[in-house]
Amino acid sequence: MKIWIVEISDFLPKIDQDYRPYRAGMLAQAFCQAGHEVVWWSSTFNHQLRKQRFNSSVTIIPYENLKIRLLHGPGYKKSVSYGRLRHNKIVANRFFSELSGASETAKPDVVYCCLPTLELCEQVMYFSLRNCIPYVIDIRDQWPSVYLTIVPPLFHGPAKILLSREFSRARRILANAEAILAVSAANLMWGLELANRQASGFDRCFPLGYLGEHNSNESPGACGLGAEHIRRIADEKAVVITFIGSFSEAYDLKNVCRAARQLNSTNEANVMFIMVGSGEQEKKLRSNFSNIPNLVFTGWLDQKSISWILNHTSVGICPYNSKRPITLPNKPFEYMAAGLPILSSLEGEFRTLLENKSIGLHYKLGEDSDLTEKILWILSHPRELEKMGENAKKVFKTDYDAKRIYPDLVRHVVNLVEKRFSRCGSRCRPEAEIRMTY
Repeated sequence: MKIWIVEISDFLPKIDQDYRPYRAGMLAQAFCQAGHEVVWWSSTFNHQLRKQRFNSSVTIIPYENLKIRLLHGPGYKKSVSYGRLRHNKIVANRFFSELSGASETAKPDVVYCCLPTLELCEQVMYFSLRNCIPYVIDIRDQWPSVYLTIVPPLFHGPAKILLSREFSRARRILANAEAILAVSAANLMWGLELANRQASGFDRCFPLGYLGEHNSNESPGACGLGAEHIRRIADEKAVVITFIGSFSEAYDLKNVCRAARQLNSTNEANVMFIMVGSGEQEKKLRSNFSNIPNLVFTGWLDQKSISWILNHTSVGICPYNSKRPITLPNKPFEYMAAGLPILSSLEGEFRTLLENKSIGLHYKLGEDSDLTEKILWILSHPRELEKMGENAKKVFKTDYDAKRIYPDLVRHVVNLVEKRFSRCGSRCRPEAEIRMTY
């Protein structure tokens, strides 16, 4: 079977060296391992590192059965910005140009398209409907609802009016999809409600999960940390709290840094904070907090270095900004794979998971005293902390191991295509089933 994956934000195999695969990468690998041919449409711009991979569109074949088509775009600095909208539009236009010349033999049996972005999803919809090819939408973020998070609640009404065209676009895309998939139940419900459709047997939630174990024996010097910090991390008496991710507006990292400063003034609190990553907030955070002895900024690290740090970490922290409609992100699963208890500000689905499975502690976002209080509790309850880590590892292996999730997702998509073919006698969808929802 020929599968197209349309996703422009994740790390790419063999192109982005030393970085672990994200959702699209794990799915592409699972399709290839099952014997299918995959074309992954991506961008020359690296969303995670905010830099260009190539100066023009290019095609790469990293391994058998996988072809990566990188479409050139100008890039951007912030995740929610005009620059990103412009980039997405240019990439979508280049995607349209490439599709115009696609031969019949090159066309896929199914298109797996990730939301965001709306611009690419819309081009996938038009292409699929014209060519009678089923397409699947995988909701990772609730676009365009995410734009409402950058305006005060009082102005949500006017903002929705201004975004009415974007919401109409999302409705058409979701309403005509052969299936709506999502990384969380909340995202799936959002998509079905926006599409004004009832859930079918193929509309389903597949969590992000995580691929890999943290068992690196890499020399700690490769982690970009000074000797003094390495000794503190290796000190069994120190509690090490680690954040790994993009320093984007999706996280309230100032809250974590303020807690580090407050605990540093408490001589009895032997706690060290490690901030791994880079992004929009990095310059300001380093300027305001780099003089705190128990707080380390490492910048971006390769996967071996990250594994070394997580092997010497006590707690993984998820300081998500409550303004963003994030439900089950990938960060907690990376910590769980390492057997770490989690400090999290997330509400909703993940807070329910955190508390029901006893895999960590929830703290109130933006309240320094509450975060500090939870960390002091951790210091005085080592046995309970160890048990939470054990629980996290068990839950990960049962429900969030990518080795289970993505082969299951591959079978799901293959069954969807086969059922479509057996129902229609061809790939074509009857004209009456095409929904032009406005």
